[in-house]
Formats: sequence, structure tokens, C-alpha cells
Amino acid sequence: SGKYLDGVVPEGARFTLFPGFMDRFSKSLAQEATREYTAVAAKHGMTPSELALAWCKSRWFCTSTIIGATSMEQLKENMG
Repeated sequence: SGKYLDGVVPEGARFTLFPGFMDRFSKSLAQEATREYTAVAAKHGMTPSELALAWCKSRWFCTSTIIGATSMEQLKENMG
């Protein structure tokens, strides 16, 4: 979703709920890749979650999608 970029950690996010959970994210190229992915989504008028779900939906071999919503707002976004 890009919500962890630039050190921003929203209250109630996995970073705050589970200390150490995302250490590998903060110590790798994942933030750079997420920033680029977020830019691609924005270029097409979508959120990163919408783009990911659209990709899954467009693949004939993807029969189901697992979402990781931690809030009602995220769930609503994922459901379209």
C-alpha cells in the first residue's frame, strides 16, 4: 500500500502491532520497489492495492486472492 514509505508508520499498523515483524522490509530494497510500484499505480489512477488485485483478476490461473486488510477502510478498498 505504500503506507510505510519514508518512515511513516500509521497507528495500528503491523509495524506497531508486531515489533520486528517487518525488519527485512526496512533493511532491503523493498522500500524502493514499493515506491516505484506506488508510482505505477498512481500513473494509472489506482491505489497499489487496486493494481495488485486487478493483476490477480486478469490472470486466468489465479483462482482466488488473499487480502490482508487490517481495517474496514482497507477491506472496502479491496472489495472495490
